[in-house]
Amino acid sequence: VSQLKVGLVKLALENGQIESDPSFQLLKRSVAELGAELSIKVGDIAAFERYLAQLEPFYFGNRMGLSESKVMYPLIGLNLLRMLSDNLIADFHTVLERIDLEQLQTNPFIVHPVKLEQALMEGSYKKVWQARSEVPTPEYVFFMDILMSTIRNEVASCVEKSYTSLPFDDAKSVLFFSSMDELLKFSQKHQWTVSPSEKRITFKSAAEDARLFQGDNIMKQTLSYARELERIV
Repeated sequence: VSQLKVGLVKLALENGQIESDPSFQLLKRSVAELGAELSIKVGDIAAFERYLAQLEPFYFGNRMGLSESKVMYPLIGLNLLRMLSDNLIADFHTVLERIDLEQLQTNPFIVHPVKLEQALMEGSYKKVWQARSEVPTPEYVFFMDILMSTIRNEVASCVEKSYTSLPFDDAKSVLFFSSMDELLKFSQKHQWTVSPSEKRITFKSAAEDARLFQGDNIMKQTLSYARELERIV
């Protein structure tokens, strides 16, 4: 991709009129789309964000006079997921405002992140977990896993301060794990005590801190949503 980008720059330098050539613009768009897709495959979020910024003039407005790209909405949907996974709610809504209403309501690549954001606002993490198995394309799983990792850490922080321990099955369910091996690895990372004989996990934090934690957490969430809503307005 880097070599292709260098080639495009050379062409533009050698021929000042080529920027107005639709074929050249189509080539620029294709290179940026290829770069965005490869960025997801290698897990390079920063590169993906840069390529999507380059694609904006091809995806919104007059689209540089080109016809709609087949991968436009899948990539826009991926970008929306990226914003959700990074809690960029104001940016998320800014992009939504630039998408046609019909696409917002019917395009599966756009509908998926829209419903996901609604579930997050409702605090319905179960719906978020279920949405992972309903992705319109496998590439969406990359950002879904990042989002679920963030949710698990939030839930874990609450659980370990609300309970002294939980049975394996309950812990696996509340943390949205599909296997016991995932739960045990997560427990080790959080330095929880695992008892195979009792099939129970004991948390490191004291349960008596629960009320203080809940009040503090609710206040932080309220302030966070308030700030995001102010940015959106």
